[in-house]
Amino acid sequence: MANLLWLQGGACSGNTMSFLNAEEPSACDLVTDFGINVLWHPSLGLELGENVKVMMEKCLSGEIPLDIFVFEGSVINAPNGTGEWNRFCGRPMKDWVADLSAKAQFVVAIGDCATWGGIPATAPNPSESEGLQFLKRAKGGALGLASALVV
Repeated sequence: MANLLWLQGGACSGNTMSFLNAEEPSACDLVTDFGINVLWHPSLGLELGENVKVMMEKCLSGEIPLDIFVFEGSVINAPNGTGEWNRFCGRPMKDWVADLSAKAQFVVAIGDCATWGGIPATAPNPSESEGLQFLKRAKGGALGLASALVV
């Protein structure tokens, strides 16, 4: 069974809505038929607060294997590269994204915001948003240039 963790960044839940509205296969079919264990998802996860943080820390330590990390929404770096405008479980979300991406076997940037930065990354971009692999057309993004080699 493959463990999947799904987090949301800035300005998005549209991909979640599309995923949950899928019919063939449905979200339930994907989980049951393809052996996916959803560790946590913002709309589906049962854990709250400290329990989510502990589960993610166990993924980082290797106690819980992280096979698939899915990220939806843009990575918010403001103000001044700190990521403090988008905190989750006591840390900037951008730090969770970087650390979990490094542990996962597969990283999925789902949607325009997670891939390119989307509308939040449009000039003047006060949130300093970017995608996982790109900032608009420039390779690199939140995970760096090496991650942009596989698109």
